[in-house]
Amino acid sequence: MRKTLADRIIRYHVLTDVLLWAALCLPVLWAGLTSAEEAYTGWETAAGLLLVGGAVALGRSVPPASMLLALTLWEASVVSRGETTLGIAPFLPAAVVMSYLAGVRMTRSRPGVLGLAGATALTALLVPALTRDLGAGFVAVVGVALFGAVPWLTGRGRHQHLELARSGWERAEQLERAQQIIADQARLRERARIAGDMHDLLGHELSLIALRIGGLEVAPGLDARYRDAAGEARRAVTVASERLQEIIEVLRDDSLPSSPDLPGESVAELVGRARASGVPVEAHGLREGGAREGRRLAPMVERAVHRVVQEALTNAVKHAPGAPVTVRLDHLADETVVTVTNGAPPAHPASGHPGGRGREGLPTGGDHGRDHGREGPAPREEHRREGLIATGEHRREGLIAGGGYGLIGLAERVRLCGGTLRAERRGGGFELAVRLPHVPGPAGGSRIPSPSAARLGEARRRVRRARTLAVGAALATCAGAAVAVSGFMAYDTVTSALPAADFDRLRVGQDRAGVEAVLPARPRADAAGRPGPPVPAGAECLHYGKHRDPFAERRGDLYRLCFRDGRLVGKDFLPAAWPPPAVARQETAR
Repeated sequence: MRKTLADRIIRYHVLTDVLLWAALCLPVLWAGLTSAEEAYTGWETAAGLLLVGGAVALGRSVPPASMLLALTLWEASVVSRGETTLGIAPFLPAAVVMSYLAGVRMTRSRPGVLGLAGATALTALLVPALTRDLGAGFVAVVGVALFGAVPWLTGRGRHQHLELARSGWERAEQLERAQQIIADQARLRERARIAGDMHDLLGHELSLIALRIGGLEVAPGLDARYRDAAGEARRAVTVASERLQEIIEVLRDDSLPSSPDLPGESVAELVGRARASGVPVEAHGLREGGAREGRRLAPMVERAVHRVVQEALTNAVKHAPGAPVTVRLDHLADETVVTVTNGAPPAHPASGHPGGRGREGLPTGGDHGRDHGREGPAPREEHRREGLIATGEHRREGLIAGGGYGLIGLAERVRLCGGTLRAERRGGGFELAVRLPHVPGPAGGSRIPSPSAARLGEARRRVRRARTLAVGAALATCAGAAVAVSGFMAYDTVTSALPAADFDRLRVGQDRAGVEAVLPARPRADAAGRPGPPVPAGAECLHYGKHRDPFAERRGDLYRLCFRDGRLVGKDFLPAAWPPPAVARQETAR
């Protein structure tokens, strides 16, 4: 897998370097193919293409050498061709691009600074000496500064930005790993708590078995052989109970206080204690009067339902004191759905603002809970006495957004029961929804994503959206410009067409007003600079199209009308390709 990824990265780098080399070679090819007198010779063009390829090849392994080679090529061009277009343009893109890439790719600034300083010094000494022209030396020195130093500094700024972003992501990954360790600890604590629950359930059942066997052992009239067998069975059950106790002692986390749960407490009794403590709880699907909830559930599922409601009430009181809470139990054919929803905390009596919001915008108690405690019954203190928020366990295990890991531990219990857990903000409050199968199956996926992972994912989505938006905006701009230009060219062609019959009726010397009577509404806008026969001295010339079809092959054919002193002094037909093989028609005032 790693080898495949490395091969893909190498292929990507090779492809991008080849494309970059091809783009930087275009100006060099132009310098060799142009018809100018000072065009590059064949060997100069070939040498330039090879040296540009060498600069691109060195760009990743030795960035300073790549930059200096590109600048040397540009200076050599200036020395050989002077301050002309053919002296400056061919290697200018290579110098700018390779200097920028060197700034981005270099890990240290010192080699780049020394290289640019040395290049500037050598340029100031060698170019005037070779060209015998101080102006060429000045141009070369300024060129090293503008086309070498400025792009390199821009690249260094980009490098620093990338380094800061990389360091930020590395720090986020470290925090993510640390948070994952803490979350794993929370899950382990929940597993230890589940082990304790198993001990209570199995220990009770084993005690009943031992008691029944003991009764059988002392039963009158029992044969001695069966009495001995019953005694052995009782002792085996007792040993099994002791071994179970030893295992639980090994798994138990002594740093956690004992659970505040009341033995055998039902969800209805838990909700009743919460109401008695002043929490506005509305319950649906529960049996009143402390009866068990509907049909009998498996012990582990029943304990999980109790823990879900207990954790949700704890978090609601802690993070949204005074907010109404709704507990709903839906017993379906194969599963039980537990939904606990709390609304937004009520407005602060002094400021009118709701209770504060913790990290990620989730409700937190903040100062509101303390003020509420001074004004009336303190729900949090009452709940501590009642056991709902009795221990440091719940202070450490609150909502994830509040810095605790209660939901993570709860998700682990639900997962081990084969259920699913969903926790999310809902209308200013919070909703916890759990689905628990009646017959515990394979462990499901009730993991709660950590805030740092969510922030990292959101940041990456923003980057992707911004990149997609930038590319889309660029494409839309290009498409819009192309449509606008094409539309204007079509409009220009249609509205500036002069029929051939009308052009033939025009005569040199004719009054301008009479000529304009047969002309289109506007002249051709894109005809400026069109070559043609000499313009009569002092004349003003207008161009009109010959064809109305903007997609015609001969769309570029034009008529030229020249006016002077209010009269037509010249009329010419200008074919798209000038000069034509033979002049089609020309009349000029003499």
